[in-house]
Amino acid sequence: MLELKDISVCFNKQTINEVEALKKINLLFHKHEWTYIIGGNGSGKSTLLKVINRDLIPDKGEIKYNNLKPEDILFIDQTTIKNLIPSMTVYENLIFALKNSGMTPNFKFYKQKKYKKIVINKLEEFNVGIEKRINEQVKFLSGGEQQLIVACRIMLSNPKVLLMDEFTSALDQKWAPFILDKLKTYIVENNIMVLAVTHDYSQINNIGDRLIVLKNGKVIADRRKDNFDFSTNSVLKLFYEQE
Repeated sequence: MLELKDISVCFNKQTINEVEALKKINLLFHKHEWTYIIGGNGSGKSTLLKVINRDLIPDKGEIKYNNLKPEDILFIDQTTIKNLIPSMTVYENLIFALKNSGMTPNFKFYKQKKYKKIVINKLEEFNVGIEKRINEQVKFLSGGEQQLIVACRIMLSNPKVLLMDEFTSALDQKWAPFILDKLKTYIVENNIMVLAVTHDYSQINNIGDRLIVLKNGKVIADRRKDNFDFSTNSVLKLFYEQE
């Protein structure tokens, strides 16, 4: 579904601070596959996501999107404030996620009961009562509740490709598995491709289908669950063996 061929990215070219962020990356990604990307600081993880999201143009190489349009790809940042508008209500943040369904929200759209019902129904799926707070500003929600709204936004946007950069990094052990399990179910049902950067290796065994390890801008390991043990100990061992 998505192919990267000889992708290279260099920052601060021809200066003493020149950095090769990505070096001849060749990867093929498929529908319904949840891929985790790990690596140390500066390994190229976030750069890789930004290239796929078209936020960065690679210096060399080619990306084959195979009929994927920009609106088919959703990028979720690790900072909640970049995923939501805190001064807006829960409903206001979520109603505009529906635009990826080919609808352009306006004032009339916002007021229509059928669209409000869609938002409420999606919130009800989480079964924590957040649907009763749709008129509350997002900034008054807890961190876990805010990320739940982000997860709901993902579902309403219904992307074909989901890119997540440390999505659950700020969540405690109560919220992280709960939200990820809900997302996993939705993603499997809708054949969505996921590329997720994480430092929480415990997620990989429970959620991941594939594991890619980056170091100094290069892919140094690429494993799938059907031929590799995704337990935390095995992932750590793989990571440190490559270090």
